[in-house]
Amino acid sequence: MPGIKPFRCIKFYPLILLTCIIIIQGCAGQVNILPALEESTPINDQEGIVVARIINASGNPLPFNQLTINPENLNESKSIKPERLLAAKPKLNGTTVFASYVKPGNYSLSSIRAFYANGNGWYSRFVSANEKLGTFSVNQGEVTDLGTLIYYPKPQGDRYLDLLIRAPESEKGEVLTKYFPFLKYNPEVLNGWHVDENDEERESTYISIAQNPVTYNEQYVSPANSIYFLGKIGVFIKRTSEGEWELDAVDTNHELTAIAQNKNGDLVVGGSEGALFWRPAFGDWLDISLEHNSHVEHLRMLDTGEIEILVARDFELDILRGAVSGSDIQWRLINRYSTNSSKRWDYRLEAEIKNKQAHSKKIDRHIYNTTLFELNGQNYINIRNHSIYENTIFATINSEIFIYNPDNWMIERSVNDFEFSAIIDAGAVQLGIEKAGFWSLSGKPTYHKIDQNGAQNKITTYIQSCPDNKSPKNSCRKKSFTFRSVPWFSNENDAIAIVSFALNSFSGGTRDTEVKILTTTDGGESWVATENEPPTDYCTSIVPQIADRLLVSCDGANGDFYESTDFGANWHQVRQQDNF
Repeated sequence: MPGIKPFRCIKFYPLILLTCIIIIQGCAGQVNILPALEESTPINDQEGIVVARIINASGNPLPFNQLTINPENLNESKSIKPERLLAAKPKLNGTTVFASYVKPGNYSLSSIRAFYANGNGWYSRFVSANEKLGTFSVNQGEVTDLGTLIYYPKPQGDRYLDLLIRAPESEKGEVLTKYFPFLKYNPEVLNGWHVDENDEERESTYISIAQNPVTYNEQYVSPANSIYFLGKIGVFIKRTSEGEWELDAVDTNHELTAIAQNKNGDLVVGGSEGALFWRPAFGDWLDISLEHNSHVEHLRMLDTGEIEILVARDFELDILRGAVSGSDIQWRLINRYSTNSSKRWDYRLEAEIKNKQAHSKKIDRHIYNTTLFELNGQNYINIRNHSIYENTIFATINSEIFIYNPDNWMIERSVNDFEFSAIIDAGAVQLGIEKAGFWSLSGKPTYHKIDQNGAQNKITTYIQSCPDNKSPKNSCRKKSFTFRSVPWFSNENDAIAIVSFALNSFSGGTRDTEVKILTTTDGGESWVATENEPPTDYCTSIVPQIADRLLVSCDGANGDFYESTDFGANWHQVRQQDNF
C-alpha cells in the first residue's frame, strides 16, 4: 500500500500432533462431559448455567476448549465426578467461551485443557487451577458467570510456571449477551465467584502479566520508523527510531492483530471480538470497538485522518472507511467480499470472472484469515476460507487471491495460479512463502527470494557438511536445517539466518536440536555455518525491519529482545521482562 506499509510477523510452530504425546489425564469416563448450550438445547429447570471465557496469552495457537470444575463433595463418593464443560465452536484466535448446564452445588475450578483429536493422533495440554482462584456456587435456575480467565506461561529460567488467573471483573453477563443471546435469564440474579481475601493479589498478578507479554501477533513499521509489536490482552510494545522501548495498552483483554499510524501521529489498533481503539496525536485512547463477531484483519490510517479497516465476520469481509468525530465514527462501506456470493465481491469484478463465478454453486464457507501484500507494483489480497461443516482446527483451507486498487478498493482481477501463501519483507528483499499446513508432518515452509524484476529463486535449506578442510568434495554431505525465523537480507545477495539442525539419537529418532547462525552471499542458494550463535536457543525471531543491526526477539518464550552490531558475534539485551 502507498504510505503506510504493513508487516506481518510470520511464525511457524513445530509439529504438535503425535500419536501419543502426553498421557491423557482425566479420561471421559472419569468426568461428566457437558456440551455447550445451543439454541436447540432443551431447557433444564433443575440445574444452573455456568458461563466463562478463556483467553490464551501464550504463543501456542491451539485454544483451550475444555474447562473442568470440581464439586465440593468430590471425595465423598466414587459416583461423584468432576464436571467438564466443552467450549462453543473454538477458533484460532486465543479465545474460547463456555456455557453449560451444571448441577447445583459449590464448586472450584480444577483445570483447563486443550484437547484435539484427528484420526489416530491427539494433542492434549492441561493447566491446573490454583486454589487461590476461588470458589463459586451454582443455583437451580440461575446463571453463574465466571467472567474471563487468562492463561499465561510465566518464564522461569528454561521452564514455565503455568498461571491461570481471573481478569478484573467486567460487565456481568457480557459473554451471555454476546455469544448466547437465546438464553433467557434474570440479570438481577447473576452469580459469580465467592468473595475472598485474594482480590488484591489477583489484580497485582494480572497487571504484571499485562506488562510482560511473552508473544507478539504482529509487527508494524510506522511513518516515523518506530516498530510496534502487538501482544495479547490489549498490550503492545514500541521501539522508537532512536532504539528506545515503550509499553502501551488499550482497555481490552482481547488479542491485538492490527495497527496503523499516519504522518500526523494518529494511531489505531484492533483485534479479536471487534476490539478497536483510536488515539489522536498527543491525545487519549478512545474505544470505537465493533460488534463482538467482528475480527479486525488489517488497518490503515490515511493522512486525512480517516481510518481504513478490513473486518471479517464469518462469511463476509468488509472494507470500511470512517473518521472519528468526537466520540462517534460513521463507517462507509467501500467494498465487500462474501463467500456466499457467486460474484464474491459486490461489484466491478472483471467480466469474465463474473460469468465464471455466476455458474458456480453456492458454498457456505467461513473466512479463516486474510493477507495483504505488494509485489512488482501490484497489491494483492489473499482470502483464506474453509467449509462451515469442518472443525476450524482441522479444516481444509482454500485461498482466493485478488489484485486490487488500494485507493478505492476496486478489484482488478482474480489470480488463480498464485503459488505463494504470503509475501513478506525480509530486509532488503521480499520472500514468497509456501506455508506448510498446520498439521504437516514436516511443518517446514518453503522460501523463495523475489528480486526487483520479479524473478524467483528458491532458498535452500541445507549446508554442505565436510569432515575437515582436507577431505575431498565427494566426501561432503548435505545437512538439512529448519529456519527459526525469516532470514534477514542486508542486500539482494547477503543474508543472515538463524536455523536449527536436528541431532539424531543412536536409535535414529530425533533427540535434540542445535541452533546456529548461517550466512549466504548468493541470495540463499548456498549457506555457510558461522561460529556465531543467537543469545539463547529460544531467542531466534529476527526483526527484519531494522537495517543497521541484527535485532531478535524471544517471541513465544519470554518477550525479551537482543541486538547485535557484529552479525551475532556479541549480543546486548535491549529489553528485559520484569521478574514478578
